[in-house]
Amino acid sequence: MPRVLLHVVHHPHPEHLDDLLAAMRRLTAAAEGLDGLEEIGAFLDRDAMQVIAISVWSSAETLQAGSATLFAGLGDVPFDEWERRPSELLTLPEVAGG
Repeated sequence: MPRVLLHVVHHPHPEHLDDLLAAMRRLTAAAEGLDGLEEIGAFLDRDAMQVIAISVWSSAETLQAGSATLFAGLGDVPFDEWERRPSELLTLPEVAGG
């Protein structure tokens, strides 16, 4: 069963960058101990004003099972107000790993 990468690119308005980064920190804290979650993080591309959020899961099943818990804490985040355009989401199976 291949691992799965969830990759989300956020496009925050400059005035909401700190708000979005704080939400990403809350999401990371909420993820602690989730079954099947191997890694999670958010990365800033300041030149493109993008926040790239990634998580690596042990399988598609653990991603599906953990997503509801993981994202429940973000229900109050007004992404439509904080972002210049909708976020881009990719879910990719691992094809080569260590």
